Amino acid sequence: MTLRTMSQPAALAAAILAAGCLAAPAAFAQAIAAPVPTAGATDSDSAAYVLSPDDQVDISVLGHPEFNMAATLLPDGTFNYPIVGKVRAAGLTLDGLTRRITSGLSRQLNQPEVTVSLKQGRARKVSVVGDAVHTAGQYEFRTGMHLLDLLALAGGPAGPPQLVSATLETNGGQTVSVDLAKLLTDADTSQNLPLAPGDVLFLVARNPETGQVQVVGDVQKPGAYAIMPSGISVLALLNEAGGALPTARLTEVQIRHAGQFQTVDLRPLLTTDLTSRAGQIRLVPGDELLVPTNKNRILALGEVRLPGVLPIPDDQPLTLTTAYALVGGATPDGDKKNVDVIRRDAAGKATVTAVNMDSLLKGKNGIADVTLQPNDILYIQSRSHPLSLGSVLSSLSGLAGVAALSRY
Repeated sequence: MTLRTMSQPAALAAAILAAGCLAAPAAFAQAIAAPVPTAGATDSDSAAYVLSPDDQVDISVLGHPEFNMAATLLPDGTFNYPIVGKVRAAGLTLDGLTRRITSGLSRQLNQPEVTVSLKQGRARKVSVVGDAVHTAGQYEFRTGMHLLDLLALAGGPAGPPQLVSATLETNGGQTVSVDLAKLLTDADTSQNLPLAPGDVLFLVARNPETGQVQVVGDVQKPGAYAIMPSGISVLALLNEAGGALPTARLTEVQIRHAGQFQTVDLRPLLTTDLTSRAGQIRLVPGDELLVPTNKNRILALGEVRLPGVLPIPDDQPLTLTTAYALVGGATPDGDKKNVDVIRRDAAGKATVTAVNMDSLLKGKNGIADVTLQPNDILYIQSRSHPLSLGSVLSSLSGLAGVAALSRY
């Protein structure tokens, strides 16, 4: 097995989920590299400036000095203003804040003329605000800083990534949606955006009913899971559900989408092949992931030490020698030279493969092992009371265990 090492950003994303970074397109990095205006900056600089916590603004209303005030944005990006109440200012430009205050004052004033100016901008800071972050506030900007760095400083989202809406308001006036599930669960490099001084990340709790997928079958935590509209990978969803049970048949997992079923083999994805076809599949709201039970069984009867039903592993074939060992071998009266593998076709007709188990276990030439198939019967004859083939089949047909096997 090839050992894989986790990259620093992937490890950081994993740490954020449990509690340096990846390059983003150069065009986006250039677009957000806008200067941070301070007191005395030009009007054109201030027009593009995006407000964030700790910024100080001067607000004046023509003809109404009682509404003139200086305000400092609180850590959650808001401040209180007469009549308007709590104003969410973080993420707005000065023009945007002017319009918001004007709209609020218009409830009592006739066409108020509001002026908002930047009194003091923050230094080289980036901010994260909203109701879905562990520690909202401002953080010192560092050269090369990306979203994962900021999320790590803020303690990550306060909830599953699928239930958090993330939006980056850049100091250059752009609004960019971020898929936290892709960033933190799928390690999607395109979501790990570079930051610039003055950027503000908003993390807001989503309505759990906005998008769900169902996970049913042999998993630790079956149920409904909220996801982003862009979907979730099969592996990420299986991890959300706590992983598969040992009884799961991962070679025949089904995905229901728009009423159609697709069968996928998750074994390669969960072992060594992270690039398998199943890894490219994404489920979207309304889809269903069905992890079936492994119902492939054989029946061990006759002079075996541990008679009964024996499962066929989902990830490898079951040979006669392996099954013989698992059932404890033959009893003292068992005839190891007369071990039968009984197989019935779709019409119920039985065929018998007789194996000299003693010679097979000793590795004698010309004795081939048998790969067992679902519903086969391993039968060991008795040395003291040997039966004819017809008698064996007749006795097996009346066994309740055979009927039970057919129901698996």
